Amino acid sequence: MSGIVPYYVVNEFPKSGGTWLAQMLADALALPFRRNQPIRLERSVAHGHFLNPRGLHNVVVLWRDPRDLLVSLYYHCYFVNERHNALLVRLMKERLPFDDYEDIRGNLPAFIRFMSTTPVSPRFTWPQFARVWAGRPGVTESRYEALRCDTPGELTRIVMGLTGCTLPQERAEAIAVRHSFERAKARAVARSGVGVEKSFVREGSVGGWRAHVTAEAEAELGPVYLEAMQSLGYEPSKDGDTRC
Repeated sequence: MSGIVPYYVVNEFPKSGGTWLAQMLADALALPFRRNQPIRLERSVAHGHFLNPRGLHNVVVLWRDPRDLLVSLYYHCYFVNERHNALLVRLMKERLPFDDYEDIRGNLPAFIRFMSTTPVSPRFTWPQFARVWAGRPGVTESRYEALRCDTPGELTRIVMGLTGCTLPQERAEAIAVRHSFERAKARAVARSGVGVEKSFVREGSVGGWRAHVTAEAEAELGPVYLEAMQSLGYEPSKDGDTRC
């Protein structure tokens, strides 16, 4: 860790799993996690959705298949959860209303088109984020899919990339169990109260987009999305691919 800049930053496009990674990284480094707080010059792990890299140090960027994150973002934009998103839900329903918000398959093409041209939160698109951060020198990069596949191994790789230190296997495995999706889901359910329609922690699936993203919806991604997706190893569907 830099002696001048003592903090670490987990940066993501929303709904990529950044909160999960930040919690595990804070645990691995024995540092406080400053959730939803400004970055301060102190020993801590911060988390955010930063497009501008200026002034950021010790950054790990977490990627996720944009089709999965767009489905998750749809839920966050249209259903009140325990993370105080009611204002966003009201704003989205004013700007892009649907007759049936549960009809995700039917609504996704319009939602993707809207979020690709007039994004609300954040005020930039996933391709814009990818153009700034993909392959950026001095930045440690990870993928949500890799974290889900081998949480201890990928967390160990991230810690090494950020600090140059090895995270003991036993500790990495214990952290993975402590911050498992199942436990996070249980905590979210326990926090849910009156007015919560869908939990912030929903499925956490890899490839779950196939149940919701039709060929029409995927076509709305267009060449700008597809170029960035392929550069990060996310391939578009091919003819003959099956969707639920």
